[in-house]
Amino acid sequence: MKPRAVFFDGLLFLLWTFLCFIYLGIFGFNILLCGLGVIFGLVLGISVALKQISSLEKNGEFKVTLKTGALMLLTIIIAIPIAIYLIFSYGLGVGIPMLSFLYPYLSAFYAARIILYLNWERKNQKIILSDLTRVYAAPRNFEKSLSG
Repeated sequence: MKPRAVFFDGLLFLLWTFLCFIYLGIFGFNILLCGLGVIFGLVLGISVALKQISSLEKNGEFKVTLKTGALMLLTIIIAIPIAIYLIFSYGLGVGIPMLSFLYPYLSAFYAARIILYLNWERKNQKIILSDLTRVYAAPRNFEKSLSG
């Protein structure tokens, strides 16, 4: 049985929010960077969720294509060395603001996806299930039919 997408996103939302509050308690609150992180996280979270939901409505599932996976991997391969270089070059003067943006960004990203997924599930009387590379819709009684 595949878990619901909202369950995974909820766990990640709680994790990133917890880390965000710990971080903000230790290093302080930069309102500009936190606000920008929340705005960019909501925008990207909404766009990703809407893309997946539109694919769910057309095909009943959303699969990560090779092109999308390669683009995500390329972004990670480029972003992580740049972040490491900036931290080693400029120290915590750059690392702290980067995390002030990143933690609220990730929390807002998952919150936006959770809200849109739950709204879609309520409207369509289906549930959204996920595994590592795909998201798909199933009827609400899908879980009961498997267990009974």
